[in-house]
Amino acid sequence: MKKTFLSLLLFSAAVCVTPASANYFSNPHIGMNLNIGSAPNPTPAQIRAAETVEERTPVYTQQAELFPPLPPAPPPAVVGRMVARAPLPAARNFLVFFEFDKSNLSGEAREVVAQAVSAARQSGQVRILVTGHTDTVGSFRYNQALSERRARSVKSEMVRLGLDKNEIATIGKSFSDPLVPTGPGVREPQNRRAVIDLGDVPIASAF
Repeated sequence: MKKTFLSLLLFSAAVCVTPASANYFSNPHIGMNLNIGSAPNPTPAQIRAAETVEERTPVYTQQAELFPPLPPAPPPAVVGRMVARAPLPAARNFLVFFEFDKSNLSGEAREVVAQAVSAARQSGQVRILVTGHTDTVGSFRYNQALSERRARSVKSEMVRLGLDKNEIATIGKSFSDPLVPTGPGVREPQNRRAVIDLGDVPIASAF
């Protein structure tokens, strides 16, 4: 009896001092069975450490290795070529407006005349004709004289700005050629005007 009890006691001690490198039949902590073989199975502490490292390892690291970032897109290609546009033609006609029954130039009218003179100098191929007009208030004879005074007033300003008076012709048309058609006796501001026409004959060859 004593020998049997001693044998059981030694067997129990042998089981309790089993080295860490021995094989384990099962691991209740992780719910899995361990195979018995010649290589030592990991201890429960080693298994818990491996689980901790695996939990901390982000999944996207493996995805980044499987799907590397795409290269940057190339810059958009230039389609076609820029086509040089022809410059717009210079203005050939300028309108100078007057107050009712007046032939003197306002400040705004002088600016328009200055623009016409500048255009005449830049083109070099011009013939200048100034035509005076009136509205329909008054007689045709009176307005004829008024339209001629308006044309001469514009010519005088152009000469003052440096153009040759012999290269500028003037005429008056009374109210026979209105910009805005009206009945008789109507004060229409747009009909009280002078038109500066820059032709295409050199000034030196103009009448």
